[in-house]
Amino acid sequence: MNTKESKPWYKKWWVWLIIIIVLIGIGGAAGNKNDTATKTGSNDNSASEKRAEEKTEFKVGETATFDNKSITVTDVQRNYDTGNQFAQPESGKEFVIITVNITNNSDKTLDYNTYEFKMQDSNGVQQSEAITALSEGKLNSGSLAAGGKVTGKLAYEVPKDDAGLKLLYQNFSFFDNKAITFNLQ
Repeated sequence: MNTKESKPWYKKWWVWLIIIIVLIGIGGAAGNKNDTATKTGSNDNSASEKRAEEKTEFKVGETATFDNKSITVTDVQRNYDTGNQFAQPESGKEFVIITVNITNNSDKTLDYNTYEFKMQDSNGVQQSEAITALSEGKLNSGSLAAGGKVTGKLAYEVPKDDAGLKLLYQNFSFFDNKAITFNLQ
């Protein structure tokens, strides 16, 4: 009678040999991929150099296109009156309404979020949207189907007559930390 017990599959030497060979193959393929990217020619810039050259500051009416999306600030309304006696700016401040268009240029669904936008004043103070200032036409968070477009308004409470206002866009993506600035003068 044979009393020798069979080892589990994961304790056999040949299983580990196969795993090591596969890992070496994956590492070699990744190394070759990087080599071909650096050998593409003397006239080609690397992806990081191209990204450094990309425009990151825009004016009202200019379209920022990146990561399969386009964002345009189409209008800036200063001294906005809410028409509500309870939703008024603090003394020395005003409400500014920014109209934004977002277009999905990809073939996949694109999420957008109002928290990706902040207002920066001439003192460098950055703030999130003033939620109570706007009731109609507000840009909400959501998703855009492939080729979809959305237009909406963002409201901010800023120092009155501040000439250095900027709308900042910062993507929440884990893979890309793209920052765009719209100068609102």
